[in-house]
Amino acid sequence: MLNYNFVVKLHKLPKVILTSFGVIASCIFATSCTIINSQFSLDVGNEDVDPDDMLAITEKYDSLFAANPYKGEQCSISLVHWSGDGQSIEMSVLNTLLKGFNKRYPTISVKLTILSSYEQAYSLRLNGDEIADVFLMPDGNVMSWANLGGGKCEDLTPYVANSNLVNINEMYPSAVNRYRYDFDKGTCGGETGQLIALPKDIGPAVMYYNKAAFRKANLPYPDPNKIMDIEDAFVMWKNLIQKNSNGVITMYGVGGLSTEGLVWSCGGDFLNPERTAFPTDPDTIAGLTKGYKYMQRSYVDVDYADVNCVQPPASWSTGSDAATLFTNQMIACYIGLKSKVTAFRKQDFDWDVCPIPAGTANPVKNAWSGSVGYSMFNGGKHKEAAWKLIEYIASKEGQELLSATGFQIPVYPALAEQEDYIERESNNKPANFKCFLSAAEKQPIGVWSYHSDQRWKTEGYDIDVEKVFAESPSERITVEQFLATTEKHVNEKLKN
Repeated sequence: MLNYNFVVKLHKLPKVILTSFGVIASCIFATSCTIINSQFSLDVGNEDVDPDDMLAITEKYDSLFAANPYKGEQCSISLVHWSGDGQSIEMSVLNTLLKGFNKRYPTISVKLTILSSYEQAYSLRLNGDEIADVFLMPDGNVMSWANLGGGKCEDLTPYVANSNLVNINEMYPSAVNRYRYDFDKGTCGGETGQLIALPKDIGPAVMYYNKAAFRKANLPYPDPNKIMDIEDAFVMWKNLIQKNSNGVITMYGVGGLSTEGLVWSCGGDFLNPERTAFPTDPDTIAGLTKGYKYMQRSYVDVDYADVNCVQPPASWSTGSDAATLFTNQMIACYIGLKSKVTAFRKQDFDWDVCPIPAGTANPVKNAWSGSVGYSMFNGGKHKEAAWKLIEYIASKEGQELLSATGFQIPVYPALAEQEDYIERESNNKPANFKCFLSAAEKQPIGVWSYHSDQRWKTEGYDIDVEKVFAESPSERITVEQFLATTEKHVNEKLKN
């Protein structure tokens, strides 16, 4: 049995409701915290990976790790992590990872801290002194965290150059480049700049679907190898709607539609190419408008007599997110990330995945992909040991172990395309597992990479968007009205 120090931070939280590109989200801010100290034991019984599978993976890399040992002193390093898609799932994933790390580096102990409301809580730490040797770096925080506290992230570029266990040239470029920060330009996501984190994962988005719902509607399952045209998808989603004997809807067609994916795949974008202002190119504006109209059309009846209201309004879902509605079989299809697979495998209904339906202008850009990485504190006392942990997570062994949990796909395409890996994942659900691989290759980083200051979005696009989707026609505004107001707000925020 392996023992790690486990500290849980529990926050008393008020909820602030914000909107994010058409979806009303709950954003939590920590005001105080209670600390619970306990000893947490991680053993084989707690993990999802079969011990034989784990042994088979690690045996492949025995000689490689034997040739690249840790030569530093025995020490303890700190690792801070979030609770992510559920603490039990996160702990199962970390259990697998730390077992492998402990096997390779028994003289390095890891003190693990799980923080709730991680992004808010850890941003405060980066501005102070309570910084872990290794900490989780969500890709959405690269722009805002790179300079916090004067810059607390070690540049990992020279470490990678001297590593025999990590080869970033063999990773998905999108997974690596989103952690490059150019301090001179204040940008990330390109091929230049400091590498302030290494990716733990790449999380492509797909459409999950309830197979029984398709059978009940007498519809064929979606093609796993083809991106469906969004117009055809609206017809499909409408036909998947179920009602009870009183005519009350009990299942909607879809949930979790991505406004970004709709806008991008229709040829639009949220800023100009230089990302200095609202778009001015007519084709870009047309795509932006079209994407928002599709999103509006999914929620409310706006003179679309043939197809409308395929996505549940907020009044119907009563605060439940789309993933919860899917697990409760209240929506037939769900647009979401790979990280949901582990939880969905525990459901008692049959489901599979397919590519996300999209516009025809740029269909492969049908959603953003997610990722988290790990950064090293540049003021840490045990940098060699801290690097070994980050290196292990990004190594092929670390990636295979993490992927065996079902939580993610490897950041190395060559590993993701191994037949034994695809077969294992397909046998565990989803059968159409390869959909994740094609999505990971094409889907971009989200709009949070456009600027470190997100006010252009939160006080531009988000401020009036709920009016576009208002259920009452008297309260609803058109997409054209919305974008006219948004243009003014966006340009004001980008100038300030």
